[in-house]
Amino acid sequence: GSTQATVAVDNSAAGSVYKGLAIASTAAGDRLYATDFHNGAVDVFNSAFVPVNVPGAFADHNLPAGYAPFGIQTIGTSVFVTYALQDADAHDDVAGVGHGYVDEYDTTGLLLRRVASKGRLNSPWGLALAPATFGAFAGALLVGNFGDGKINAFDLASARGTGQAVQLGQLHSATGAPLKIDGLWALQFGKGNANSGSTNSLFFTAGPGGESHGLFGRLDPAPAPE
Repeated sequence: GSTQATVAVDNSAAGSVYKGLAIASTAAGDRLYATDFHNGAVDVFNSAFVPVNVPGAFADHNLPAGYAPFGIQTIGTSVFVTYALQDADAHDDVAGVGHGYVDEYDTTGLLLRRVASKGRLNSPWGLALAPATFGAFAGALLVGNFGDGKINAFDLASARGTGQAVQLGQLHSATGAPLKIDGLWALQFGKGNANSGSTNSLFFTAGPGGESHGLFGRLDPAPAPE
């Protein structure tokens, strides 16, 4: 059979630039979340692609001016949103060390907490929760930088004085150098079956060469030295 694409929502007249999508099942029904980078919003739709408007949802009034929702991922009962700095046209991100924030919301868009601010974040986009068997970063929230291709790890169970998660470090190769994947996009652990791979394997997608190419790969934790 053939595959046919259908335009479910067209907000081009409003200048919307959708950078990320996430899905969640809620008490009110399934929800699709879309980060509108241009307009600085997270748009929410029901299973029929009808907008779900909740005043004040997915709003962080403590973000600096010029930052907009970039990546988004449902993890457990929470929706994590990354923020990147907008360029002059509010169409693409401005990469740079310290350019980024991560927030945690519930599925209705209520802000639960700021997870991470600045530091090693660099236009963060990909998000994944590491399993308990993932080496030194077991159980950590992994945040991939689109800006420099590095992957940051945060301990969601601990907090600094600001209430934000403690950064555990960045993923390194077996040789000790920080991993750096040009044009890093999504992060996703396998589901433990033949089709999706091991739960301990971190799969990634990337657009190297200024997003002119496509890359799909896998990262596995190196065995502990004897």
